[in-house]
Amino acid sequence: MVTMSLATIDSLARMSIEKAQRSAVAIVIGSAGSLLVLAYVALGALQVLVLNPLAAVPDRTLPEIYRDAAAANEPFAVGWVVAFAVIGSALSVGNLLIALRRRATWRESAACGFLILMLGAPAYFWASFPIGMSIADGFGTSGGDHSGWSGVLFVVSGCAFLALLLLAIQAGLRKAARSVGTRRAVADSTHSEA
Repeated sequence: MVTMSLATIDSLARMSIEKAQRSAVAIVIGSAGSLLVLAYVALGALQVLVLNPLAAVPDRTLPEIYRDAAAANEPFAVGWVVAFAVIGSALSVGNLLIALRRRATWRESAACGFLILMLGAPAYFWASFPIGMSIADGFGTSGGDHSGWSGVLFVVSGCAFLALLLLAIQAGLRKAARSVGTRRAVADSTHSEA
């Protein structure tokens, strides 16, 4: 009886240590993911509001670009970029809060961060489109990206999609392996009873 209780205490202590390690890894991954999302949001906002206008109209300063666009009745829709930044920052904080939960695993923290980064590309496009059109209409340029920094954002979103896909495949393989192991254990127990 005493050995049983010591074994139980030992297994509980081991589970507690494993859970603490798992939570620490989840917190580190969640924190890194949150920082990446914040960097993504900052680069996206900088790209739309500063870098792209300066690259599209290189012969003017940024205040001149904003002033001339407004004079041409093509004011920049900065509200879309603010919404992009606020929503992205809120999702970043949410990702960190999920990581801080005691039951969060590193996979959950990573998946949440990758999902937010993956969705950053369509959100960036949504935020940059009105200002790109204002630049195109106000200055007679194309509405496309002129500075090239958006390529970094699209590559990050693509990599996040691939990482999320790999996490899903890994989770599926782990579930299949557990299922096979459970069936073998059941089959072994029925053979040993016979």
